[in-house]
Amino acid sequence: MAILLGFDIGGTKLGIGLGDSDGKLLGTSRRDNRNTDPAEVLPWMVAESKRLVAEAGLTMDKIDAFGISAPFPADAARGIMTKPTNNPLWRNVPILEYLKKELGIPGCFENDANCGALAEWFFGAGKGCKDFIYLTLSSGIGGGIIAAGNLVRGGRALSAGELGHICLQLDGRNCSCGMKGCYEAYCGGVALAQRMREEIAEHPDSLLNKLCGGNKSKLDMHLLEEAYRAGDAYAAELWEEMSLRNAQAFGLFINSFNPEKLVLGTLAWAIGDIYIDPILKHLDKFCWKEPKEACRIVCSGLKREIGSYAGIAAAMNYLKEMGKLEI
Repeated sequence: MAILLGFDIGGTKLGIGLGDSDGKLLGTSRRDNRNTDPAEVLPWMVAESKRLVAEAGLTMDKIDAFGISAPFPADAARGIMTKPTNNPLWRNVPILEYLKKELGIPGCFENDANCGALAEWFFGAGKGCKDFIYLTLSSGIGGGIIAAGNLVRGGRALSAGELGHICLQLDGRNCSCGMKGCYEAYCGGVALAQRMREEIAEHPDSLLNKLCGGNKSKLDMHLLEEAYRAGDAYAAELWEEMSLRNAQAFGLFINSFNPEKLVLGTLAWAIGDIYIDPILKHLDKFCWKEPKEACRIVCSGLKREIGSYAGIAAAMNYLKEMGKLEI
């Protein structure tokens, strides 16, 4: 059994988890990470890690490795946060080398969606699978791919798994990544909120106008769900297109990878059957019967706790790939 530290660097929160390779959490800590300065945050990460280790009755020499779950774009090969879109102050920050030096233990740097996939693989809904895909399905859409019992990272850019940015519609809606017609542009929470703000004036009778109190900036997935459940026509139109585009993407993934499971993140488990059932209704249009029947579509097993396990799972996979941990 290994003892591991994990760091989950999000746009609003930064989390630290201390746990073992059996999935037992020994300590956690979180702090706000909005518009933070790395010169202040990095020393906190070190001090807080050492505090968690000490409170667990351990010393740093008993920690086998650490893992960093970080947003892309980044220089993954060198562990440098280059330009995360959710924090303009973090530019070209060599976080991996800094933590290696200050903590005195080996570590790794992984894409946050890959870390989510690893967490579900080791501790959640993907446990026991050799081939499965995890989709974040939140404000944006990310993905992580496990194939033949290994994390798929791709070639030089190490950018495999950017499943939110497959093109579903040539010259379609603008995506935050700079392309057009991306999956995320049709099904990501932020993109759907932006679309409602653009279109709501064309639907003066929509319940969404009442729910947001005339303030378009308040339109988000929560209000879309509420309006859809209430039978609002415009909300139903958006929901149907979102479901169709989700099915289109799921079909591409199922035909391409033939996964045992497709594990769905936040929106799926937070909303429930009214999110998943309309997708399944359309799925036959986009993939073959055989791989579809071989694939179970399920919600995240870790749900809100996935951030606590993300960096720990990255550290576990690092030791696994080094031949130092059998999983």
